[in-house]
Amino acid sequence: MAEDGEGELDTLLLTLLSEYDLGPVEGIEAAGGTAGRTWRVTTPRGAYLLRLRGARTSSEAHLAFDHGLRAHLVAGGIPTVEAASTRRGARWLRRQGRAYELYPFVAGRPFDPHSRADLEGAARALAAFHRAARGYAPPPSWTQTVAQYTSLGFSERVSDRMDDPRLQLANLIGVRGLARTEEEARLVERCIARVRALHETYGDEVYRRLAGYIIHGDYTPANVLYRREGEIAGVFDFDWAMRGPRCLDVAYGLCFFAAEPRRIDGADIWSLTEAGRWTVARCAAFVRAYHDAWPLAAAEIEALPHAFCSLWLSKRLEGMAKVDPGQRFRFFARDIERPLLWMDAHWEALRRAAFAPGGDVTFPKAAMGDAHDHDSVE
Repeated sequence: MAEDGEGELDTLLLTLLSEYDLGPVEGIEAAGGTAGRTWRVTTPRGAYLLRLRGARTSSEAHLAFDHGLRAHLVAGGIPTVEAASTRRGARWLRRQGRAYELYPFVAGRPFDPHSRADLEGAARALAAFHRAARGYAPPPSWTQTVAQYTSLGFSERVSDRMDDPRLQLANLIGVRGLARTEEEARLVERCIARVRALHETYGDEVYRRLAGYIIHGDYTPANVLYRREGEIAGVFDFDWAMRGPRCLDVAYGLCFFAAEPRRIDGADIWSLTEAGRWTVARCAAFVRAYHDAWPLAAAEIEALPHAFCSLWLSKRLEGMAKVDPGQRFRFFARDIERPLLWMDAHWEALRRAAFAPGGDVTFPKAAMGDAHDHDSVE
């Protein structure tokens, strides 16, 4: 059960669980989370995962979209699960303005960053998700509204897309106000310059031309489990699923699956958003595996480095809201440019390795294992 001093939380969780036909609750154990929280629940009828959703994705429209998509994916053979129903047939519950869901617990192991099979398996599973999800018809009430950065307090503007450069610009101007030295201000100005360039390379015209798919919107190792090497047991957490371009999810794969192995604390936003290191070989292996499963069009390939850049800036902006206000600039600024400079320096080599006939995706042993052996950005 919850630790001492959390009696009110114990009572709340037990009250929620009493809405389900589970039998007596034998145990509740905290299971992590950053935007929301999760608890593993054990009962005589099996194990479950109780989720508190993040506030930005808890509207009735978001919940209806998410649960409809899950049902569609399960019917299409995608390894995921639908939420358990309460005795009254509800798929989610509201308490104190927050949304809770209960899911059957899925056994599996986490992504092994040293395994090429796991890396390529994640790419193939993403392609399968995109194929299956493309046939999903959202509820008639669905209006796509993305409040990606509002919790920062710099701007209340929302968008109908992910990683909107206009909203990134508005929030980076706010970040610039936190800079205390000329060097810090220049760093933010360089990020602002990149976002201004994204208005042309990844702005609304480009984004909407590519956005003919349902995307996952948060495709990271934290949201998949493996049955065995290279075989996905489950894809989870569709809170940010929406209409969008496939290249955004592929950029997630590059950013989080293809990064070199490092220790990550899934409950620590600093750890989750630490700047990674990459090799062309790892990145090309992920992209090639996706492309072989469902080929990317030329325009999607062209947009991929811009999606990567926009995604990385978004992760740092969004994460700022989860740290102490006095630490927000340091959170944003730490190695912020390293992934961007790596992509600048290596995109053409990555493109050739992943897409050119006979492209080389050979893995040196260190490319899968040695976190200090990486392609330089210098």
